[in-house]
Amino acid sequence: MESIPIVRELLALILWGAIIFICFFSPITLSILNIRGLIKPEMRHKKIIWLITAFLGTCLTILYNSITDELGSLSRTDAYWTKQLYNLQRHQMLCSGHRETYIIVLIVGVLGFVGLMLSRPGKTPPLLSVLAMAAMYPAMISVIIFCIQVGFDMINWVFPINLNLICWSLIREKLEEYDAWMDMEGRSADETWFQRILSKSKNWPLIALLLMLPVLGVILGISILFGQSPDSLIRTWTETADWTFSQMQAPPNVQYDEHYLCTVAAGGHEKVVKPLRMGERHGHRVVVNRQLEIANAFELVLEEKTPRFHKALRSFYDKYGFPVARMIKTKAAADIVYTIMKPLEWIFLLFIYATQARPEDLITIQYLPGYRETWREFKKKKGLN
Repeated sequence: MESIPIVRELLALILWGAIIFICFFSPITLSILNIRGLIKPEMRHKKIIWLITAFLGTCLTILYNSITDELGSLSRTDAYWTKQLYNLQRHQMLCSGHRETYIIVLIVGVLGFVGLMLSRPGKTPPLLSVLAMAAMYPAMISVIIFCIQVGFDMINWVFPINLNLICWSLIREKLEEYDAWMDMEGRSADETWFQRILSKSKNWPLIALLLMLPVLGVILGISILFGQSPDSLIRTWTETADWTFSQMQAPPNVQYDEHYLCTVAAGGHEKVVKPLRMGERHGHRVVVNRQLEIANAFELVLEEKTPRFHKALRSFYDKYGFPVARMIKTKAAADIVYTIMKPLEWIFLLFIYATQARPEDLITIQYLPGYRETWREFKKKKGLN
C-alpha cells in the first residue's frame, strides 16, 4: 500500500514534466527544427514538424492569451475602441467591423500553401505554383503586421514567426524541386520569353510579388461581397485603440482596486451597483457608488476613533479579503459581491450615524481629491473635533 503514494507522485511528476516540456521547450524545439528546415530543404519529416507546429502553436497561443487575460497582466478584451474599460484592460486588437477581410486573407494564404505543397514539377503548371506563392504572400505579411501590432508581447511572436519559417521553407523546397526537374528534363531551344522567365525558379518569388496585387484585388472583391469597405484591410489594424497601429483615442480606463471588495463591486452592472460619480483613488479615476462611499467613510471613522483596532481590522482584511476580491473577474460576480455586502453597508451606515454629527457630509466627500484633509478642515471649522 505504501507504494501507491509513490506511484501517484511519480505519475504527477511525469505529468508536470510533460506539461512543462509542451509549454516551454516544445516551442523552442519546433522553432529550431523549422529554422533547420529552412536552411536544409532535404531535412526529413518536415511536413510532420509543420503539422505539429500548426497544432501546438494554435493551442499554446490560445492558452497563453487566456491565462494572461485572466491574470490581468496583459488583459485584453474584445471591446470596441469606444467602450469604457477598467484598470489594465485593453481594447480589441483587430477591429471587429473589418476583421472578416483579415480572415479571408488568412484563408487564401492557407489555400495557397496547400496548393503549393501539392504541386509537382512536370505535372503542375509553373504559373499555378507562382500563383499559389502569390496567395501566400498577403497572409505572410499580415503575420508580420500582427507581431508589430502586439508590440513587445514577444511570446505572441513565436507562432507567427514559425508560420513564416514554414512558408519560406516550402517555397525554397519547391524552387529546388523545379530546378532539379528542369536540369533532368533539359530546356527547349524555342521557348518564348515568358517561358524562359518561368523556367527559372529564381524568378518565381519576384513574379509572385507582382501577382500579389491581382490576388489582393480578388480578396478585396470577396470582402466587399461580405459587406466590407474597400479599405477594410487597413482599418482592421488602425480602427483600434491601445495597439501599435491604432489610430483611435479610447476613453481613459477607470481604475478600481482589485484588492478590495467594495471597490470591485462598484464595477458591476449599473442597474445593480448604481454608480454615482467618478472619484479618485491613489491618483486614478474610480467608479464610486453609495456602498463604496459608506465603506470608506466607516474606515475613516475607525482610523480616527480607534487606530489600533483599525490597524488590526485592516490587517485581517488584507490577509483574507484580498484572495476573495482577486477572484472577481466579471460584472456578474461584482453584482453578487455588492449584494452580499449590503448588510455590512447598513451596519456601517448605522455606525457612522451613531458617531458623527454630520454623517452625510462625511459620506459625500469620500474619494474626492484630498478628501481626508478636507474632512479635517471641515471638522475644525465646524468645531466637531
